[in-house]
Amino acid sequence: MKSKNILIVDDNDLNRKLFENLVGQIWSYQTATDGLEAIQKVKEDKFDLILMDIQMPKLDGISALKQIRASELATCPIIAVTAFADESDRAAFLDQGFDEFITKPIRPREFLEKIQKFLDISQEKDSKSPDKMNVKDVILDIDVFQQLGKYNNPQMIKKVYLDFIEESMGILEQIPKELENNNFNKVAEFLHILKGNSGTLGVNRVFIEAQKAELLAKEEDKSNLLSQHEKIQKEIESFLNYLNEATIFES
Repeated sequence: MKSKNILIVDDNDLNRKLFENLVGQIWSYQTATDGLEAIQKVKEDKFDLILMDIQMPKLDGISALKQIRASELATCPIIAVTAFADESDRAAFLDQGFDEFITKPIRPREFLEKIQKFLDISQEKDSKSPDKMNVKDVILDIDVFQQLGKYNNPQMIKKVYLDFIEESMGILEQIPKELENNNFNKVAEFLHILKGNSGTLGVNRVFIEAQKAELLAKEEDKSNLLSQHEKIQKEIESFLNYLNEATIFES
């Protein structure tokens, strides 16, 4: 029986599935898709740790944290998990009352180690540094795959990647429509999601092209953005071909 209970709070379906796959093989978990639902879950059950996304509908993560602490609903560690900040923002999040701060895209190994730290689980630390890789030449970060493989079978991991492709194609389908209306803010928002998801899953080439496209959207560079949109589509198609051909997904 799994002795620890973790609450995963994230409005992004793909992120939530990834966290469930990582967390669920070691600890028990429940999920919430916004701050209000998280507060309700905390009222109904006891949690040993909460993973809290920051930007969510209905109630954001910071507001949810403050309500949970003010009402003394939970005293467990609450870790902020966000794509809208970097390490320089750590102090600000800790000042808000979070116990720790994790940036998206997450690195699965570090992600689990931070959870283990706050759950007081003894673990021998691996001092070996991960090998450096030429990211732009690698379709899939094998380190990410191997980390996922510790807690899931290859077919389950492949399903996560296929879900990623489906969601990504849906995002790409909407971008030209938004560009027709010069809605660059919406395009940047879509690309930020795509960048975060691809980075979290180690889909390196898609991550790199999505990162470039997001910058173009912020600069409102429509012509280059359309060209970059095509590059992302090609990289996703290449990744799908890789999924179908790679032997690492064979059980």
